[in-house]
Amino acid sequence: MAQQRDEPFIQLAAEVRKLAATVEALHVDLDGMTASHRAVLESLYRTGDQTVPALARSRPVSRQHIQTLVNALEARKLVEAVANPAHLRSPLIRITPAGRACFEEMRSKERALVTSKRLPITVAELESTTNILRRLREHLAKITSSS
Repeated sequence: MAQQRDEPFIQLAAEVRKLAATVEALHVDLDGMTASHRAVLESLYRTGDQTVPALARSRPVSRQHIQTLVNALEARKLVEAVANPAHLRSPLIRITPAGRACFEEMRSKERALVTSKRLPITVAELESTTNILRRLREHLAKITSSS
């Protein structure tokens, strides 16, 4: 049974990586913005100010990795550290107006890709695929964090 699933899983993982790289290539003109930078901006855009540890807890990466991403975004003036009344040593990270504009530009390019070109799949298929990938990611996160 495991052999029947391992090759399709490996192929799925490869396609997901290729899809991520293709989407990331949309933003190549944004001078070094990666999918990871976009993910941090999106978190701040959607949920508001967060600490670096909070950003790290919401994804399967270390606090140090998030700090590196935040430092790069801060150098580009896309985020800023502000005082955190709840914790003196862990500032809140806030998206700046330039960061909002950058994220909105990335999202606009992604939307244009979908709306300007007829995708060979339906909205229902996109939603189903998203749900399947979410369930798979959540399951893998549970089993990898418990080992």
